[in-house]
Amino acid sequence: MTGESLIGLYERTVDEVYRYATRLTGGDHAAAEELVQDTYLQLIRRQRDGSIGEVDIGWLIVSCRHRFLDGLKRDRRRIAREQHATPAAMPAHPADDTSDGSTTAALGRLATDQRAVLVMRYVDGLSVAQIAAEISRSTHATNSLLARARAALRAELQGSES
Repeated sequence: MTGESLIGLYERTVDEVYRYATRLTGGDHAAAEELVQDTYLQLIRRQRDGSIGEVDIGWLIVSCRHRFLDGLKRDRRRIAREQHATPAAMPAHPADDTSDGSTTAALGRLATDQRAVLVMRYVDGLSVAQIAAEISRSTHATNSLLARARAALRAELQGSES
C-alpha cells in the first residue's frame, strides 16, 4: 500500500473507526482517539513488515477491538496487582457524571468489561462463543457477564429518564 492509498483509506474510514471506538470507550473521546491512533499505527507497522494483505474497514474495526481488549486485559492485571498489594483500594470503575440519557453515555457508566461485551455482541454481532474467546472466559461466564451488562445498561437508561 502506498502512502497515497494509506491516506485515502484513512480518510474513507476514520469516522467509522472513531464511532466504533467511542462506543467501546463509552463516550470517552480521549480514549477513543487513542484507540483510533493505535489502530492506524498498527496498520502502518504491519504494512512495513509485510505481514498484511488487503485492508478494509472490517480489518480496522477488528484491530480497534483487539487494541481495546489488550488494554482491558492490561488494566485487569494492573488492578489485580494493586488490589493484592492494597486490598479494596481501587474502585471497580471510575464514576462518570454524564447524565445526558444517550446510550453511549449510559455505556460509559458501565464497568469496562460489561461495555466491551455489549459492544461486541450488539455492534459487532459476535456470538457469545466468539466473545468468550476474545475475552478469555468460558461461554457460561460470558453469558453471565452479558446478562449483568444488559441489566446494568437497562438500569442506567431507566435512571437517566427520570
